[in-house]
Amino acid sequence: MLLAAISALLAFCNLDFPYGIQPDEPIKVAFAAGQHHNYAHPPLLIVLARFAGWLWGASSDHDYLLVGRSVSALASVAASVLFYVVLRRHADGTNAFLWACVFAVSPAIAVHAHYFKEDAVLVFAICVGLHALVRLKEQVSTVNLVYFGFALGLAVTAKYVGAGNSLVLFVVAVVACRLSLRQSVIVVAMDALTVVAIFGVSLLTETGSGLSTVLSGLRTELAHAESGHDLKEWFWDGYGLTHFRYHLIPSLTGPALAIALGVIAIAIVADRNRYVAAYAGGAFIWLFLLELSPLKIVGQMRYILPVVVYLLLAAGIACSRSITPRSRLAAIGLGLVAMVASAYAGMAYVANLDRQTDTRFAAMRFLEKQGITRFVADYPLGEPATVTRDYRDLAPADYLVSLKFQRYIRGGGLSAQNPRIYELADMFRCLDSHVTAQFSKPYGDYGFVAPTVRIYDLRDARSCIPQNGT
Repeated sequence: MLLAAISALLAFCNLDFPYGIQPDEPIKVAFAAGQHHNYAHPPLLIVLARFAGWLWGASSDHDYLLVGRSVSALASVAASVLFYVVLRRHADGTNAFLWACVFAVSPAIAVHAHYFKEDAVLVFAICVGLHALVRLKEQVSTVNLVYFGFALGLAVTAKYVGAGNSLVLFVVAVVACRLSLRQSVIVVAMDALTVVAIFGVSLLTETGSGLSTVLSGLRTELAHAESGHDLKEWFWDGYGLTHFRYHLIPSLTGPALAIALGVIAIAIVADRNRYVAAYAGGAFIWLFLLELSPLKIVGQMRYILPVVVYLLLAAGIACSRSITPRSRLAAIGLGLVAMVASAYAGMAYVANLDRQTDTRFAAMRFLEKQGITRFVADYPLGEPATVTRDYRDLAPADYLVSLKFQRYIRGGGLSAQNPRIYELADMFRCLDSHVTAQFSKPYGDYGFVAPTVRIYDLRDARSCIPQNGT
């Protein structure tokens, strides 16, 4: 299928990008190689990676890294195909293909297909769940009930937030498909069986883990979701639309998002299309709940991937049901514009994963060329380098290589933060006059792709560093 080929072309391009620039991958590699899981995330990704590693004959960290990334890439390709299949149930073939392409080549899907991380698997699980739901709506059979229950369990084991998605889909199925008590029990039982089976396989393929490990990991993740990162952006404190402005727009591109929202508005307001309203409602619920959480780091786009699924499904249906009857040419034109804009950005971001175009390696080459050896970085660079965790050990260094300066300068403008955030914001503002070099890309600062890197000369800037930071 052409769609699968397009998706795979982007998903596997630059898949062997440098190890270490995605800071979560080393622990995933260790889990895949047999180290016991900490269960801060559910184990579906690791179970798949272990199985793929066994098939591949993986024996080194690099083998397991490529296996894990390949699992994510294949999950993204499969998600793109399922996205088309679901959309085809509601839309004509042309619009379904165009908007499935918008989905497959979008920065959101193309970039996150590369990381050995749970996000691509969650997107796949959500698409499986939606496919199972539309099948169940068409025919309430035992096979479809079992498939639907399996799909709900799959999302739970992909990422803990998948449980919320599964719960909503189950409620929708009960109401829309008018499931009886017996049929609901079949779904719930299959859901539970899937969860137990995948967690069981994970525990059986490692040593040193048990139920207590799983519960401890779940508690850790719940605490993390509640407390957030060092910067905390609470919706009720006026930090709303962070995900929309900084993550959803670049994940789809401005033109594609504008077209999607426009056609959705026409379908809902003018035509009162209930399918468009349902999928758009799913996107809105996901986005609203994400905005409520303090788990926001500008530049980390992975949180909004479920929003992308529901929003683009709504847009595809809207184009088919509301725009095509008015003007088929306009519908095709809008789909093509959205696809081209999304594809151009997706390809540009994926191209910038290459070592030769990456900003971190450009900074390292600059340091080497200048003969600078006494430096410290504040984030992994993909090459051996001393990394400071809290900027309290800068005294021995002559230079600071920073990927996080924008984060703390932004944090300095937010209220109700930890006092240390304001100290670091003041430090980086002071260091603005001591910038030796800066490396950035037009298509960068997106989910570990080509972040803006600044090299600060600390030799004449000791007064900028807080006293407790030396």
